[in-house]
Formats: sequence, structure tokens, C-alpha cells
Amino acid sequence: MVVFLILLPFTLRAQWRVGIIEGIDYNVHSQSVHYMTDYNLHGFVGLTSGVSGQYSFYKWLGVRADLLFTQKNYNISRTDLSQVNYTYFNNYLLIPVMASFSFGGDNFPLRGFFNLGNYCGLWLTSHRLGSDINALTGKQYAFAGPVEFNSERDNRLDLGIAGGAGMELRCNRHWAVQLEARCYYSLTSQVKEYMRVKDFRYDTTIGLQAGVYYKF
Repeated sequence: MVVFLILLPFTLRAQWRVGIIEGIDYNVHSQSVHYMTDYNLHGFVGLTSGVSGQYSFYKWLGVRADLLFTQKNYNISRTDLSQVNYTYFNNYLLIPVMASFSFGGDNFPLRGFFNLGNYCGLWLTSHRLGSDINALTGKQYAFAGPVEFNSERDNRLDLGIAGGAGMELRCNRHWAVQLEARCYYSLTSQVKEYMRVKDFRYDTTIGLQAGVYYKF
């Protein structure tokens, strides 16, 4: 069995590829503001970076898995109190596993593709910066620093749907370059059901990423 597992990559190497990914994303945060009608939620930009691997069963069908560091950032401000402004920087480790479908002529170096599947992730860290008002003095102050996780409140496990579409340029037999638009739609809330008042919070993250792949 050990010998078989060692030799397996060599027998199937024509169907494997590995690569690196770099890109940017825009996260849309969704939560109920309840009675605080002057609270506004805004999307915010972030970065994504990682590695990717794909095994192709056919020229048009494969399975792809990525290991990504992705930011899901957002901003909160108030209409009535313009001095209140919070920007959250949330760092995640995401593992999307997707079916990859490709299309295009075999004799043409440019080929289209789309990916669809699910992802799981872990909320690594959270930081915030901005400004607020001191309730006692009425003066504005600035702040910046990490946000500590609360095991009773925070749900650090992130699960959802992943999908994307893009184009691939095959430079030669072994090297290819991809440009892909990707979307992550979370199905798990950042906040657990720990209070009588429900406070569910979800993220939808849209990204544009480039990848460089080596095909075995």
C-alpha cells in the first residue's frame, strides 16, 4: 500500500496541477440593526492569497481545492452621529472544494472555466479602527486594536457556497495563467444564538484573483 501511494502521483501526473493565487475582494456584511435606524453598513475591500490544486478527470471536468487567506472586512457608520465610524478587518482561512468545468477549443490557448462547490473556513483574527463619542464628555476619540473573541458569542467556523468563473491562458505544455471572479456566500452566522434577541450576521465576499499554475 505504501509503495502504491508513493507511485500514484507519477502514474497520474498528467492530470494534476498546482498553483498560487493572489487577488483582492469586496465583502458585503449583513446584520439586523434592530431599532438603530441610523446605523449604516458598508462593504469594504480586502486581500486574498493562497495556493491551489486541481485534479482533472477529463479535459472539461476536474475537482479543485484551494487553501486561502481571505479578508472579510466591513464598515459601520451612523447618519445622526457622523463621528461614529467603525471599520472591521476580519482574517479568515478558507478551504473551497469545487467542481471545475472548462470549455474552449483544444487548439486555442485561451480557455474558459467555471467552478462551483462549498467552502469551510476558520475566523482567525479581528481588528477594528475608527472613531466614537465619549458618552460622559461628548468628545470624539479615535481607537484601533484587536477584537478579542468570545466563545459564548462568536462563531469562528465559517461554512458556505463558493463559485467562480474566469479565463485561462495556456502559455505552454506546463504553465497556465488564470483570471477568475469568485464569490463566497456564507451560510453560518458570525454570532451564535446566545441571547433572546437574534443577532445573526452573514458575509458575501466577491473577489477578483489571478493564478499561476504548473501542470504535471
